[in-house]
Amino acid sequence: MINRNIRLLILALSILIALNSVIAADKRTAGTERAPNIVFFLADDMGWTDLGCYGSTFYESPNIDQLARDGMRFTDAYTAGTVCSPTRASIITGQTTPRHGCTNWGGDLSEPEKHFSMAKALREGGYQTFFTGKWHIGATTPKQEGFDTFEELLPPLNLKNDPKKTRQITGHTLAFLEQLDPEKPFFAYVNYHAVHTAMRERADLVAKYKAKLLSEPPKSRGPQGLERERDRSNKQVQDVPEFAAMVEGLDTSVREILNAVSTRGLDENTIVIFSSDNGGLSTKGCTSNLPLRAGKGWAYEGGIRVPLIVKWPGKVKKGQVSDVPVISMDFYPTLLEAAGLALRPKEHVDGISLLQLLKDGTAPERDTLYWHYPHYHGAGCIPVGALREGQYKLVHWFGEDRYELYDLSSDISELHDISKKEPERVERLAKKLITWQHGIPNIKFDNPNLLEKKSTSRKGKK
Repeated sequence: MINRNIRLLILALSILIALNSVIAADKRTAGTERAPNIVFFLADDMGWTDLGCYGSTFYESPNIDQLARDGMRFTDAYTAGTVCSPTRASIITGQTTPRHGCTNWGGDLSEPEKHFSMAKALREGGYQTFFTGKWHIGATTPKQEGFDTFEELLPPLNLKNDPKKTRQITGHTLAFLEQLDPEKPFFAYVNYHAVHTAMRERADLVAKYKAKLLSEPPKSRGPQGLERERDRSNKQVQDVPEFAAMVEGLDTSVREILNAVSTRGLDENTIVIFSSDNGGLSTKGCTSNLPLRAGKGWAYEGGIRVPLIVKWPGKVKKGQVSDVPVISMDFYPTLLEAAGLALRPKEHVDGISLLQLLKDGTAPERDTLYWHYPHYHGAGCIPVGALREGQYKLVHWFGEDRYELYDLSSDISELHDISKKEPERVERLAKKLITWQHGIPNIKFDNPNLLEKKSTSRKGKK
């Protein structure tokens, strides 16, 4: 009899634990709305002005432009890295690049087993998790990072942007939507290789833009003074038909996936995000980011400021435009809170939830963003760090131990270095950057003695 009672007690406790797990999984009061689905599109090397809704007149992106009209378009959205892998790692970890350790393209997370990724958190919260396309985060895999269904594409470098790859990524996503469990929310993370080089698309699309180039030759949006970056030419005009064709191919794929979501009656309860992993590649002749300076690989605005659009019917008002600075690490806490799940501040330590910003325009309490790229890049950039505090942007060239200061409110093109005019501001922001660097364990520089040297020299100044 005692054993039977014990078994009944154990059964009752098991049922209670299961019920509590369900409640904890969605963190919502019984009877209220279910967790939103999430479709997150990440383009590769798409610059700030590579979409019609961001000012391009040569490239055509009607479906993504409509997405912007249906949601919130960000004018001051930044990537955590100046190149792809660091940004991709920051999205899934919620951590800045030197903290998670992946600071360059193809780099590894320093201790992947010690973090709990965004996909793992959503999966634990009851989400079906799906990844397809470009992963490119070192030795770790989508499966290890919490994606139950994944279709990573690793084509040879010279075939990276065969148009079939874009179609495959779209097809994988459509197949995932076909076999969904309708009782559970889903997170679909769709990572395109486009618009990265090599520049390839369907011949008919390329022909379309060759004809357009002849009938409507695009003009430089200036300003003058950004024709070169160090030893590299900086592209002044968006006039490459192959690149334009890739933008349209990507735009069409976004339409096909969103149509599939709508056909299944899921669009009213789906968050849609569209962004890029870094700025456009302007110093190798692919696209122009003007009026922003430079592009991929650089810590100037052209390398880190990117498109960001968020649509969430019933939560985000249509046609909103936000100039609040946001960054890659913010996706993790934002999506957790949107899903009704508990935040994990020890994980997404460098991100901040944008939920209230999306819902009612309330800006988060943060005044500074930071960047760290201790490498030389093929686009011409040398090791660099930067911060943005309010309207001011400080750039630090590590090897030269030299600072530049820009007022982005009046000089979005970063043409006028005001460091000599405002030495006190430079001094204060430099100390702020150094303090941030000291707060990151095992941070790396091109010169390993630079952090110690700079800290000592600054302490000696009055």
